Amino acid sequence: HPAMVAFDAPSREECTCDRPKSNIPQQALVLLNDPEFVEAARAFAAKTITEGGGGDDARVRWAFERATGRAATPEEARVLMGVLNRHRKQFADKPDEAKKLLAVGDVPAPKDTRPEELAAWTSVCRVVLNLHETITRP
Repeated sequence: HPAMVAFDAPSREECTCDRPKSNIPQQALVLLNDPEFVEAARAFAAKTITEGGGGDDARVRWAFERATGRAATPEEARVLMGVLNRHRKQFADKPDEAKKLLAVGDVPAPKDTRPEELAAWTSVCRVVLNLHETITRP
């Protein structure tokens, strides 16, 4: 599987006790674009919308804390709010792009949220799930 190669997974022909550690651009591309990760971000976005609280700020903070195990700094929350607002506008202007993003993966997107809103939150969750801190806990 190409994703496993990007993360230095060993072949199955031999035992590997210690995997090499690397951080290459292809890993970020897999985490942002592989259908499995896009679908995971969409599921995380749906959960963020339903369980994250009553407003955007609360939801951003909820998602960040669930993924990293700590509260977002004011700067981190500000950046994620910027992502949310940019993508809300993008998907409102081009609703077909929202539907295309939400069609990625096997599990259908929930029907109880506007596609443009879910797509914007999916973008936020893709960023959160691609943070170094989320991927490789110190």
